[in-house]
Amino acid sequence: MTDPLRVGMNVLWLRPGIVGGTESYATRLITALADRPEVLMHTFALPEAASLHRGALAMTNVHQAPDLPDHPSARIAAERTWLIRELRALDADVVHHLGGTVPVGSPGPLVCTIHDLQPLDDPGNFSAIKRRWLGRALPAAVRRSTIVAAPSQWVADQISERLDIDPAHVVTVSAYADGSDDPTETQPDREHPFVLFPAMTLAHKNHRFLFDAFARAVQKRPDLRLVCVGATGRDDHDIRHYAADASSRIEMRGHVSRAEFDDLLHHAEALVFPSLYEGFGLPVVEAQIAGVPVIASNRTALPEVAGTGAVLLDPTDVDVWADAMAAPLPASTRDELVAQGRVNAQRYSAAEMATSQLRAYRLAQSTSPAP
Repeated sequence: MTDPLRVGMNVLWLRPGIVGGTESYATRLITALADRPEVLMHTFALPEAASLHRGALAMTNVHQAPDLPDHPSARIAAERTWLIRELRALDADVVHHLGGTVPVGSPGPLVCTIHDLQPLDDPGNFSAIKRRWLGRALPAAVRRSTIVAAPSQWVADQISERLDIDPAHVVTVSAYADGSDDPTETQPDREHPFVLFPAMTLAHKNHRFLFDAFARAVQKRPDLRLVCVGATGRDDHDIRHYAADASSRIEMRGHVSRAEFDDLLHHAEALVFPSLYEGFGLPVVEAQIAGVPVIASNRTALPEVAGTGAVLLDPTDVDVWADAMAAPLPASTRDELVAQGRVNAQRYSAAEMATSQLRAYRLAQSTSPAP
């Protein structure tokens, strides 16, 4: 019997509730890999991540970092010192940096997951310091890596084209949705109808645009509500203020538990997702597997991820979105959209995510460093 592949995975960047969708991606990947006997995972994590995500990380050999100040510079320093020492002592078959950057001196073979190129494509969404840092760190990560992993083919293509890397050295490793696909659990609230928007309060998620569209929709359909959930982002204050001015029918609920989110999702008339930039867009797949119609942006990775199981609209056309929310889908159209969504969601599974990531690890073992 072949010995399992020993992988050292760096998740020091994972600060719970702060890093957005990459947190869900990381915990799903770790959970998926932990079920595979051909890999032995060693994770390097902050104490708060090791505590909150005990379920996922406990299935690995956890190397807990010392307590660090809550500042990116402290994490970067720890990666360059403590982490490098730990990785060299481990002498893993493959080292995986899951946060999009690779510290100088990291042993290899190296796999780096780059979730998107938003810092290069839309730098205005980042502070000046972070913009400068990531503008250098992302290209450097590609140069230092043997194999690069990406959450969607769209991101993989962007990495190949923008950062001049052979497409054969970029592997797509897509996330999967948790939740039930039991159709009896999905019961839209007919008495108090609402559409659901799950997103961190960040400018590129396009809350303000959605609020403008909803304000027009509710003029035609006064009983409709817009329920927004998601962690607090850097634009939270401005977005909440804009929501209050746009319509009294907008509910900003902030972070909710997994159980609360599932309950809202199963009672929503539709999930709306007008994001301007997504490397994947997991809420779309979560809605599809739950049997909830999806109205989503036609930008970046979302058309690829949603497939034919969503209504895809221009995220800059207020009237089109207003009309889509104001008019409930006819039963036959809704049923067809839900059926197509469920078929599409089957493309994304824990088994497929683990298999794709293992392929990246094996390629890293057998491939010379990417140019």
